[in-house]
Amino acid sequence: MMYKQIFSKLIFFIISSILLNDFLIFTNAEIKSKNESQEFLKTYCIEILNAIKDAYEIQKISVDKGDLKEFHKQGNWIGGLSTVYGNLCKK
Repeated sequence: MMYKQIFSKLIFFIISSILLNDFLIFTNAEIKSKNESQEFLKTYCIEILNAIKDAYEIQKISVDKGDLKEFHKQGNWIGGLSTVYGNLCKK
């Protein structure tokens, strides 16, 4: 039950952060063509994959240290990022 609440808060935080980040980016730089939007999305998706990779590396260290709390925390983060990636980046 506690993991569900944490995961829900994490998803809310991720989505809020993405929307805020997108808003700030779009207020400073307008995308004027489909090619520009595809380039932005490609870069954004690469950043998501890099964050997933970083969290995975932290998970490996956590397992070695026996820190299951951190392992699960990173697992939730990976799950949230994967959802965003699946919604925005898969074709």
